[in-house]
Amino acid sequence: MLQHHLYNCFFVFLFIFLVSGCSQSDDQREFERDAFNVPEGFTQTNGRGEIVDDNVDPDDWRTAPFFQGLVIVDPAYPNPVLTNDRVTLEMHITGVDAVSGIRVFAVHNINNLSFLYEDNRTPLPPGLHSISLNPLQIAQTPENPQGLYRIIVEDRNRNIITYGDVKIE
Repeated sequence: MLQHHLYNCFFVFLFIFLVSGCSQSDDQREFERDAFNVPEGFTQTNGRGEIVDDNVDPDDWRTAPFFQGLVIVDPAYPNPVLTNDRVTLEMHITGVDAVSGIRVFAVHNINNLSFLYEDNRTPLPPGLHSISLNPLQIAQTPENPQGLYRIIVEDRNRNIITYGDVKIE
């Protein structure tokens, strides 16, 4: 009888684990779909990375469900950025073997991505990873770079880690 009870408990826990795993996968897929939305608003930051006057876009620089507790992302700064400056994105990797490389893209439309940065170390060591980006490389056309652009950060396995919007002035 006890063995039958333990057997049933095992399957209940297995079911709960699988259901929660599916939910996590659904959450990650939804997050990744959101990453390819048209940019709207941006989190305004100064040159030291401080948020200016509580101007926060709640959709910017969130950590994907798959990386929750393993990666912390700070808003890009300065934002807005001038064409003769650089924009910095900082990620704190808190987990060991948490991230396999980093790739950064600017999204101009669903079929037009501009490659901006890559770090192929696998896994990335825990700690602060600072990524410096040239606004003229972010812009779709360097001759007329002003605008709002979506930046996506993914790992080498194409799992989106975070995304956010950068305004170029």
